[in-house]
Amino acid sequence: MVKKIAFGTTRLDQGLLGPGIDGIGYYCKELLQEFSNEAHFQIQPFSFGVKNSPSRAICLPRYTTYLKTSLVRKSVGNIWPSQANSWFDEADLVHSTDQLIPFGIKKPLITTVMDTIPLTHPQFVRSALAPAKALLWKKLVQQSAHIITISEFSKAAIAEEMQFPLERISAIALGVGEEYFERIEKSAIEHVLTKYAISKTFFLTIGSIQPRKNLARLLQAHAQLPQQMAIAFPLVIIGRLSWDDGNTMPLLIKAQEAGRCIWLKYVGEYEKRCLLQAATAMPFVSLYEGFGLPILEAFASKCPVIGANTTAIPEVAKDAALLVDPEDIEAISHTLEFIINASPNEIELIKHMGLLQAKQFSWVKTAKATAAIYLQF
Repeated sequence: MVKKIAFGTTRLDQGLLGPGIDGIGYYCKELLQEFSNEAHFQIQPFSFGVKNSPSRAICLPRYTTYLKTSLVRKSVGNIWPSQANSWFDEADLVHSTDQLIPFGIKKPLITTVMDTIPLTHPQFVRSALAPAKALLWKKLVQQSAHIITISEFSKAAIAEEMQFPLERISAIALGVGEEYFERIEKSAIEHVLTKYAISKTFFLTIGSIQPRKNLARLLQAHAQLPQQMAIAFPLVIIGRLSWDDGNTMPLLIKAQEAGRCIWLKYVGEYEKRCLLQAATAMPFVSLYEGFGLPILEAFASKCPVIGANTTAIPEVAKDAALLVDPEDIEAISHTLEFIINASPNEIELIKHMGLLQAKQFSWVKTAKATAAIYLQF
């Protein structure tokens, strides 16, 4: 029997229609691609409030409208039908991939929860209503028949913070696209470097600009390098401005003015691969990560990684990255300088270890493990 899976694609559609997809959107894209040839399932995407969906999703009302209506129906005993929930009832299983979780549906609900940041680190959420939203999100997640998360670190945090049975949580690691292992011709890489006026030696960091990403400390650590070294090895940033707490942007602007930093905001997937293959190393010193996919992309690209020694990063990187305390500016700076001064043999060993670690992950594995959860219901 073929199961009909209602699969949430709101974040993917928003990203494809906007400036680019985020981590959740990328997760959805890769799973949809892997499931496209799956004989056991019929995947029907759904999006809240997205018209003309690039993923060909069923367009449901805006989530705030949907949720208000669902809560009112619940309070009065569901005395009138809900068109949105009637659509969910036609599925055998509903997979919510983001925080826009269907409410009061009759079919089993699987929810992907990447991390517990809204509950454990509200300072990393830009919203005056963050605590209230986090509590509502927790209640909605608790409806789930099963939770999928992306690391053992997140699994333990979800069980504790959401009071959810550990045996009903599965940690399924993310994958890394096969294209990241492919070597790109030097001429194509040089074209990208010329386009963005980047020198042949540089550090690359990837991630939206927000306090959780710890860019302020990274900028300070980079600025502590000898002046000529910092200019010779500038910090190239790929990441849109999400929000600033007043600490990061002044440092970023100062670094740009001093010739120590290049902010690209957003580049396409191919150009990102070119930059990863050209970079001296990728500092990824976030204060909190539920996984840290750019680490695997860097490993596959044979780019050394300087990672934070906290949250899920050590689980993903193992001993293939140089791990530092993300709050220790001196340690970050010393590690940047170590990479610059390392011998070719040392760098090759670091690259080799990263490549071996990246090969442990694939979207095929992610999809197969996810499909195994579907088949339980």
